[in-house]
Amino acid sequence: MSAVTLVCAVLAISFGVRADIPQTVLHEFIPADSREDIELSATTPDGSMPAAIETPSGVVAAPDTTRLPTPTEKSYGGASANPGAEKIFTPDLDTRRPNVSRYDDPFSPSTAPYKRLRAFDAVLEDFSMTVADSGARSVPVGGAALSTEDSFFGDLTVDLVPGDGVPIPTVGPGARVIKMVTVPAVGLTITADSADNWYARANVRARVRLVEWLAIPRETFGGVLRDTPISRLRGARPVPDNVRRSALEVARTIGVSSNGTVRDAVGPMVAWFRSFEPSEDPPRGRENKYLDLALSKKGVCRHRAYAFVVTALALGIPSRLVVNEAHAWVEVFDGALWRRIDLGGAAAHIEQDPADARPAHRSPADPFPWPAKADSGEDSARRSRAEQDSNGGGNGGGSQTGPSPIRTANGSNVGPADRVLSTSRIAILTNDPRVMRGSPLRVEGTVIGSQGPCSHVRVDVVLVDARTSKEMTIGSLSTDEQGRYQGAVVMPLEVPVGDYDLLVSTPGDGSCGAGRSGG
Repeated sequence: MSAVTLVCAVLAISFGVRADIPQTVLHEFIPADSREDIELSATTPDGSMPAAIETPSGVVAAPDTTRLPTPTEKSYGGASANPGAEKIFTPDLDTRRPNVSRYDDPFSPSTAPYKRLRAFDAVLEDFSMTVADSGARSVPVGGAALSTEDSFFGDLTVDLVPGDGVPIPTVGPGARVIKMVTVPAVGLTITADSADNWYARANVRARVRLVEWLAIPRETFGGVLRDTPISRLRGARPVPDNVRRSALEVARTIGVSSNGTVRDAVGPMVAWFRSFEPSEDPPRGRENKYLDLALSKKGVCRHRAYAFVVTALALGIPSRLVVNEAHAWVEVFDGALWRRIDLGGAAAHIEQDPADARPAHRSPADPFPWPAKADSGEDSARRSRAEQDSNGGGNGGGSQTGPSPIRTANGSNVGPADRVLSTSRIAILTNDPRVMRGSPLRVEGTVIGSQGPCSHVRVDVVLVDARTSKEMTIGSLSTDEQGRYQGAVVMPLEVPVGDYDLLVSTPGDGSCGAGRSGG
């Protein structure tokens, strides 16, 4: 305190005695100006990237191309990753709306919640979805971003595995890599399969930061579809006969056929699947998950997107189901371009990094109308970000105690358990001891503090690797007025096969303390 006072006094005397003498500024801080960087064609310090790019969301500065990755940050891939196991999507009938989904976005402008993590383009006889062709197509690097394209910077941490393709996200179908650099520098290439899933490949085992400059046609994100006759389309993956029979029943119910154009069919289909509603009562009665979902008009984002794609493929329209940890949507090829179409049904809240100041990507206008009271994934992400900003963000903690057991197979699996938290009682509910990746894990229980039920607090669902004790938060719920939470979190596709422990934690709030599951 005295040192500060002394400095202030000396400064006051200095200005007071010689106020008549012009002051000489020896050093002046000049803030970075990204627009000036564009005008001067400035680059990052290592010369690998433009210092900034112009986007519909405004000028975006490049990521730091010199910073090394850290051991604790979110990463893609790893020694236990199995890309082949991530190429099956199995539909489920849990049609309840998730309350909170956590979301990681490595792109700027932010693509939330549309990070393109996994896509599926073919249907199997059991009505599950897969990738038709796993062949590695090289994704070229180079060229220039066009005036008809949107640009993005990507900043990913990737755990490379020698000789294996590590799945990495991208911003959309048909994206191009203009420039890329790894920190530390390694010989890395990117390949893609038939569903345009991207893989990072190298001959070394290393954790690297992959910084990219990406470009993608702006019309991918919106605009009117081409009026191409469906009979002229190429690329739709054939569906098994039993799937076709069921899908054509759904198409007749919607009022579409393969006799018209892409625009003729897709418009009514979007209206049909956007009118779905979450339900506590699972659809049943047909002994066919696809028909139960498509005809009941029940379901959240993954159910809508799945049923849409099965129907579209049966009509001969090339289509893909795209999923990430927070949302699912569809892509449709209209004869000229792959188009992203959101059918709604995202989680009520999409939790992002509260410190993230990146601008949100501004998509073109949606050509399809939305039903009353329905909102898009983009609306959900925007609303959630505004709520986090107003609440100041933040994360909770608590001391770790004993978790309950969980096992993953070609996805993830959990057995019934009953545990007590220091502030909560929890039950893990499932009818199947094996829960697949991409399928919901049902969780319900209560949070009780010293003063009674903890209402409207966040509850995080966490997997703990039984071998390494590494933790991964796979989703979040929130309690009601009575301190009860109930819902499902979708098991992320990137969770490696293996044995896990499951725990539940809450950061609490001003009236209830933090707590974590214990035994």
